[in-house]
Amino acid sequence: MTAYIRNCIALILLIPCLALADALPARPYIQVSGHGTLSVVPDMAHVSITIEKTDKDLAAARADVERRAAQVIEAAKKIGIADHDIDAASISVWPGYRWQNNNQIYMGQHVSRRIQITLRAMPRYTDLVAALIKTGVTNVSSTTLDRSDMPELRQQVLAAAVADAHKRALALAAAAGVELGTVYSITQNSVFNPRPLVMAGRAAPTSGAADYEPGSIDVTGDVSIVYLLKQAR
Repeated sequence: MTAYIRNCIALILLIPCLALADALPARPYIQVSGHGTLSVVPDMAHVSITIEKTDKDLAAARADVERRAAQVIEAAKKIGIADHDIDAASISVWPGYRWQNNNQIYMGQHVSRRIQITLRAMPRYTDLVAALIKTGVTNVSSTTLDRSDMPELRQQVLAAAVADAHKRALALAAAAGVELGTVYSITQNSVFNPRPLVMAGRAAPTSGAADYEPGSIDVTGDVSIVYLLKQAR
């Protein structure tokens, strides 16, 4: 990474994200945007499971959810998931209703508990799904792909976006017959990373789990840079 790009990244971290319309210089300038993208293979996933039960007997509904949650946590630990990678959120309770003939019918107390499991070994994904199926879990709320080195990847993407913006600014300045001066401001517009896991949709014959095709993660970043123009001599 060049010293110029390192300095620009430092500016991103030090300059607040001001609205450029309120912070444009009074002297001649060029305002450009830059984009950076990295495609990487995921090495971890966040699996969310929601366990729910509706019953007019609140104690019975809660006991059912707690029992199944304990089974899920135990199953995750058996395949090597560490305690700190299991987030079992507190239980939520609210009245459950359904509509029938334009009338709300009380179904009982709805008890819900969300469990998020961080899987740090992607080859174990099918083992995790198989273990969940054995506990009676039939619906995984979401699975999001991730990278263990995501902070470093974000920095690389921002560096690429800054380099892209600088290249655009040089091209514009050359076309206009002017010379770039110093950077006036940098705004980080966005950084995007994980996406949902794409499932193959068929059962594996041995484990009973679902095959998966993790593909790649596209980590993208966008910046806006304002350059001052050098005064004509």
